[in-house]
Amino acid sequence: MPRLTSIRLYVILLLLVMITVVTLFATAYEDPAPSTEEQYRHAIDLYYQGEFEQSLELMATIVRNNPANDRIRFDFTYLLREAGRLREAIYHLTHLVNTNPHQAAYRNALLATSYLAGNYYRVLSLKGPEDSAEASFWKGLAAYDLGVYVLAKDHLEKAVALSPFQPLAYYFLGLINLAEKDYAQAKTNLTQALRQDPNLFVAQYELARADLGLGDYKTAYNRLKQAERVSPDNPQIQTELQNLLAAHPQLLVEEEKEAVTHRQTAAAPRAVPLAGETTGMTTVRIGLAEQVKSLWAKTGGAFTLTTASGTKAITGNPQTILRFTFNPQGRIQAHDDRDRLLLESAEPVLLFYNDPSATTLLFQMEYGRGYFWAGQATRAYRGALQLLPFPAGMTIVNQLTMEEYLYAVVPSEMPSSWPAAALQAQAIAARTYAFANLGRYRQRGFDLLGSVASQAYNGVTGETAAVRKAVDATRGQILTYNGKPISAFYSANSGGYSAVPPATWNFYPPYLQAIPDKLVPAHNGLPSPATLADWIATRIPSYSSNPKYSARSAYRWRVIVPREEIERRLQNRAQIGQITRIITVGRASCGRVEHVLVQGTAGQCRISGDSIRSSLGGLRSNLFTVEPKLGPDGLPAFFIFSGAGFGHGVGLDQSGAAGMAADGFSTQDILAHYYPGTTITKLY
Repeated sequence: MPRLTSIRLYVILLLLVMITVVTLFATAYEDPAPSTEEQYRHAIDLYYQGEFEQSLELMATIVRNNPANDRIRFDFTYLLREAGRLREAIYHLTHLVNTNPHQAAYRNALLATSYLAGNYYRVLSLKGPEDSAEASFWKGLAAYDLGVYVLAKDHLEKAVALSPFQPLAYYFLGLINLAEKDYAQAKTNLTQALRQDPNLFVAQYELARADLGLGDYKTAYNRLKQAERVSPDNPQIQTELQNLLAAHPQLLVEEEKEAVTHRQTAAAPRAVPLAGETTGMTTVRIGLAEQVKSLWAKTGGAFTLTTASGTKAITGNPQTILRFTFNPQGRIQAHDDRDRLLLESAEPVLLFYNDPSATTLLFQMEYGRGYFWAGQATRAYRGALQLLPFPAGMTIVNQLTMEEYLYAVVPSEMPSSWPAAALQAQAIAARTYAFANLGRYRQRGFDLLGSVASQAYNGVTGETAAVRKAVDATRGQILTYNGKPISAFYSANSGGYSAVPPATWNFYPPYLQAIPDKLVPAHNGLPSPATLADWIATRIPSYSSNPKYSARSAYRWRVIVPREEIERRLQNRAQIGQITRIITVGRASCGRVEHVLVQGTAGQCRISGDSIRSSLGGLRSNLFTVEPKLGPDGLPAFFIFSGAGFGHGVGLDQSGAAGMAADGFSTQDILAHYYPGTTITKLY
């Protein structure tokens, strides 16, 4: 028995040794716990992938476990600010400022966040080692919200003195002037705010208030109409318009008289005919307007007005005023300026000339509704006009050759004074885009829209000799990839970093890439939240930022959009109640926002792609950060958007192309940079 027991003990000990060895080997081959840096990079990956809450939670864990890591803590505060968790952000920023009292970035972030949270006394009491425009700006806004206007003006005027480009500072100075009934100074400051950043559309309404205070009712009326185009369905603007017209009905009488005089005195211009052979050249059909009930026109030459079947036709002389209407029976009627009926048809109606120099004036054409560039203008167009009857009204279509179309597109998209190489690159890109999209709107009666939804097309008046030379020099040239016309997208300003197509386009060709400006270093991986915010806020030198070819507010911008404005724009999309926060839930590698989640008291709404800009107030681009400014009720009073660039940023950057051309790059160099791997191909 003793021997048996000793054997058992030996076996048990051997088993224990073996288990220990196996455990040690297993432990040795286990994956090590992720490092702090790996966790941090994963949190950033989640942020870009649209997992905002998971990114926020992981970043919070990292900060708790690494309290001395100021870099990660600072990134965490940007996520907290976007989430509207401003008190938490203030706690962490206070820690950063206390441990790094000379770090301006931390101090400015604390100032901004304290203002957004409504902690105005903290903003005013926070001291710094040196003055800065940014610190003075936030202190001025805090004093304004406290109603201490003298102090607010001191800080805001100091901000302007330190950094003259301060559209929001001028805007709030204008608001102070309005509160003090100093309408003349209010008009000066608000005009300066809009001059520096036309996208600051909230200043339009305030300017109208200043005009009303000065007794300039006509200017106020025109300003309110412009504000209504930019912010449709805004009840405050509509009520102000109604009250103004009720008190001053002569404004409408004067407006109609001026419209009549303008139709009588305006002359349809003569266009420079297209040079060379046009046989076989592609014809394009451009949709100028839809659902039109009434349209005034003026002929620029001896004309023929006929129905599509040719069964009815009339002729007339140059400078004839015509009024087209759409009656309840779905028929198009043509009248002269004495209201005599000239033609009536249920068919499409065609207006054309035998003279290639003749143009047609179209009066009071609206454009850009819902965006800050919205307006109304009289425009002249080459070629023929077609009026198509649809159930909701007439569709106005301009039919002309491709090259004549480009004579007007190029200066509508790019100033004709810009370098020749840039104009030629624009002509090739615009021609390529047109060829690649012919027939896109066939069901609506045309090939392309006459707006930025396709390509801006403002008619003959923008044409110049330089533009015609650029178009003629590239006649028939398009960009191809594997022998096919490319989708030659372009935008006004990329902000220094071109983008891949948004995820909503579901289109990723190899020639449309995220490309940094030639003067800008590529991002080293995905920029962290703080790095991205700093990159967006900083006017880094690039070809896109050349002051000759880039407005400051097109390259870097900061605007405020009232919560109610966004709610109105979303009312037909979803019932979300009052907005509580807006968070980004997906970014491209270049930083552009691909999706946002708008959360409210009654629901939430996800917005994607191009519609983000229009839904959030007509923003210039999707390359932005967003933060709420909380009101006394705890809900956002407005949102502050800080952004870079103008447009979707895909393909050719028009400002960047001009900057490159001015530095000696050729048309081919420019196109090769923005559309890598493509070939210039001549079609005719």
